[in-house]
Amino acid sequence: MTIVILLAAGSGTRFEHSVPKQLIELNKRPLIEHSLDVFCTHPKIDEVIIVTSKELLDPVKRLSKPYSAKVQRIIKGGSSRSESSFLGLEAIQSRDNPKVLIHDAARPFVSPDMITGCVNALDQYDAVSVVVPAKETIFKVIEGRVKQIPDRNFLMTAQTPQGFRLETIKKGYEKIKDDSLSSLTDDCGVIAKYLPDTPIGVIEGTEKNLKITYPVDILMAQAISEEM
Repeated sequence: MTIVILLAAGSGTRFEHSVPKQLIELNKRPLIEHSLDVFCTHPKIDEVIIVTSKELLDPVKRLSKPYSAKVQRIIKGGSSRSESSFLGLEAIQSRDNPKVLIHDAARPFVSPDMITGCVNALDQYDAVSVVVPAKETIFKVIEGRVKQIPDRNFLMTAQTPQGFRLETIKKGYEKIKDDSLSSLTDDCGVIAKYLPDTPIGVIEGTEKNLKITYPVDILMAQAISEEM
């Protein structure tokens, strides 16, 4: 069994738009619907849990009606991405150890191949992430000065979906209790920090799987959409 947690609770403060970015239209469809459609039509996905903000609960419920066969729960998220992930995990009602994919709804170009890759990799790993090679030279900067320039050949940029066995990711989140959830930027970071002996597999992503964060990103997304 594979369950998707679709994160759509972000406030989008950097997006600077009157419409919440989850609902802004891309090719005449709200952004969240692009991801929702790919996951809900994928044969390896059994259930989708949408985590959104209190203000968006009603519109997201309306948008998800055509996908009700797989979207069985829409819940209110937390004040940070990690809190929303945790709440999504807590909402899973399974006594088994299902596969769980966590995806940012702000990435509208997730592909069926990425989903299949993550699901299949969870037969071998307890944690996986979609990644792309780093294109730019990365500086490690401390107090305004470059302290280290890592070899770019060994650097990857993380994307979503990220996949986990439920028991493993929940065990990682249980170890956070004394720390701040808001300090974590993705879910594989929970594994890397709190379960460092757990290998994290990687799945090849694509530069098209961009995350809509700033206004310019929606322009890039429109250009990508026209090419597809």
